[in-house]
Amino acid sequence: DAESGVTVMRMEAGLDTGPMLLKVTTPITADDTGGTLHDRLAELGPPAVIQAIAGLAEGTLVGEVQDDSLATYAHKLNKDEARIDWTRPAVELERLVRAFNPWPICHTMLNGEALKVLAAQIADGEGAPGSIIDASKEGLLVACGDGALRLTRLQLPGGKPLGFADLFNSRREKFAVGTVLGQAVDAQ
Repeated sequence: DAESGVTVMRMEAGLDTGPMLLKVTTPITADDTGGTLHDRLAELGPPAVIQAIAGLAEGTLVGEVQDDSLATYAHKLNKDEARIDWTRPAVELERLVRAFNPWPICHTMLNGEALKVLAAQIADGEGAPGSIIDASKEGLLVACGDGALRLTRLQLPGGKPLGFADLFNSRREKFAVGTVLGQAVDAQ
């Protein structure tokens, strides 16, 4: 989506039903994560409520009936949704990494261990999905179903989130070109 927003609505008996009184939108930028968007929406909410209350008190606010045919149910997120499927296009995976930060955090397997992916960039490259194409201080380049991702911030089990340059300096052997992410050790 290109934008998100906050809607002030009059509550009715159903779940998220009732007329919309005021809508405020904000663009979703290429740098946004789920956390940054959450925080920006949280800042937009209170002034929108105050504006809606003032409009109701003045009688200038008219509710807009919702089109139920456009409604979708947003289920609670779970960790399985954040597992990276390397056969998907890089553009989708980059968005997934941003959307699931700060929770549930995208993850994959590296030599049988969980690897959390906190930041990534779309990059040029090709190969078998999930295979490491290159590893350098700029990031870990991994092939996707279409294109590649440069993983720039990762977290190993028991460790703290680190920029890839720091991991590369201390654990270079873990990121050998040709290693396939997302597989159990015996599948490699």
